[in-house]
Amino acid sequence: MQISWRDEDILSKCAAVIGVESIAAHDDFFGVGGDSLDAAEISEMLTAETGRDVPMETVLGSPTFADMLTSLRG
Repeated sequence: MQISWRDEDILSKCAAVIGVESIAAHDDFFGVGGDSLDAAEISEMLTAETGRDVPMETVLGSPTFADMLTSLRG
């Protein structure tokens, strides 16, 4: 998966929510320290960023951030 500048922006915002310096596309949400409260906040952020409803399950159910980004495009 090729990561665009927009994807990098979203990854950066996800990292800020979780409280880590950075996140790579291949990273796992729980592996970088994400929890259900982070998932809810990321869901709200992505809904605002994309203009469409992004359920918390999209964040929690994606094995990696790349998978999450792919589902956002679909």
